[in-house]
Amino acid sequence: MFLPSLSFFTMKKINYRKLYINNIGEIPKDWDIHHIDFNHDNNSLNNLIAVPKKVHTVIHQTGYLERDEIKNLIQLYNMAIKIK
Repeated sequence: MFLPSLSFFTMKKINYRKLYINNIGEIPKDWDIHHIDFNHDNNSLNNLIAVPKKVHTVIHQTGYLERDEIKNLIQLYNMAIKIK
């Protein structure tokens, strides 16, 4: 049975982050790249979206959300941090 090493998982993370940066733009500090369909093997650009870490947690607690719903969550998050 093949058990991938930690470096295998690290490389996958680096690959989709690099893909995002090279094609869409920089990832803000304290933001993650979310796979919209939850499939980490699907690194197509339309499946990747940058989200604040706290929003990313909410998405994974909630389940699948459309890109527009995720963008709405990001807007609400940004408004909330401006109020603080």
